[in-house]
Amino acid sequence: MAPNDIYNNKKKYEGLISKIDKITEKPRIGIYYCKNKDNVKYFHKVIKSFEVDDLSWIRRLRLLAILKILTHVVECDLKDINGMEKEDVIIKIRGICKTNTQLKKYEGDIKAIGKKIFSEDEIPKFFREFHMKIDKSREKARDRLEFDEFDKIIKFFAEDIVMQAYLSLSFESLGRPQEILYTKIRDLELNDNYAYLNVSEHGKEGVKKLLSIDSFPYLIRMYNCHAKKRDPNAFLFFNKYGGQLKPKIINVKIKKACRELSVDKHLTCYSLKRAGITYRRLIGESDVTIQHLAGWTSTKQLKIYDQSTQQDTFKLQLIKKGLIKEDKDIVSSSKTKICIHCNEILGFAESICPKCNHILDRDLIKDKIDKDEDVIEFLKQIKYLKENNPDIFNLIKNGEMKKH
Repeated sequence: MAPNDIYNNKKKYEGLISKIDKITEKPRIGIYYCKNKDNVKYFHKVIKSFEVDDLSWIRRLRLLAILKILTHVVECDLKDINGMEKEDVIIKIRGICKTNTQLKKYEGDIKAIGKKIFSEDEIPKFFREFHMKIDKSREKARDRLEFDEFDKIIKFFAEDIVMQAYLSLSFESLGRPQEILYTKIRDLELNDNYAYLNVSEHGKEGVKKLLSIDSFPYLIRMYNCHAKKRDPNAFLFFNKYGGQLKPKIINVKIKKACRELSVDKHLTCYSLKRAGITYRRLIGESDVTIQHLAGWTSTKQLKIYDQSTQQDTFKLQLIKKGLIKEDKDIVSSSKTKICIHCNEILGFAESICPKCNHILDRDLIKDKIDKDEDVIEFLKQIKYLKENNPDIFNLIKNGEMKKH
């Protein structure tokens, strides 16, 4: 049986199938239910096929949800479904789906359901030839996390080392939230200035490794303050109670950071993976390099995660031809730093050394120097007044300035 995932979909699935015989009753919450009792048998067939194929819990929930929509829209027995019902189904699904990617998934899932509930020679033409035209003009791009925004978010969590470690590792390693958050102390391989994170369970592509270089300072700092670092079975990324950190908590914190930083974008755990892949494309890394870092079996998934645009491609071409300068700030910002005062290895977003409190950011140093110069100048003026017009200070001391 498939293990439960970090979103607790196993519990949701078990709750759903425990009430599957009531699928024909109109729900108090929600819209869809099976309108024809003859179609209940197909739910049992699909559930049995799940056990045979040992599908993931989220996949099971998805297919059951689509079957529920089908049996709500199509009131006849599914074996008698025809072309007229097909149009109704397509109209209903178009009303549900917000993106072309969702439409494509629904199309594939409906065909998959047909194969699960009917034998090859019995499958109705509806399932065999189900197809929905996709209009490219209705496609909407997801919010893209820019590097400067990511840098601000990392700095926002200066007092939350677990969030800094997760955000930086997710961006760099291209790991999925579930893959990263299911890692345990035993999965961490530490070296002098880099680390490997072994994905030993809940990996979509199976067992693999995640590489930590730029995120290493945050990762090692989190590990050093881990209350259970001597326990190999403890979760590496922990919440305030010492238990496993969950994506829901991370998403809430990211939303708060965006609100405080005036980043008007809907960002989640997965936004970091997409941003990391897009960033690597923009600095010229090959598709194969990205594939191997992410642990994919092919480069096909780049189409899903890459958010680079035509304008980005134009810029890369101009840089290659030497017509415009490369954006050195982004490339250099993604590297670790070493504090010259205490030799502490620091993250790419650090501006002040957390160990010795020395300022590392040149702009901050300049601001401090400017402020110091203003204070020095003010003190000089006070000293001058005291030496040349001491009566002013006597008046102030006696509270008589108001009279003058």
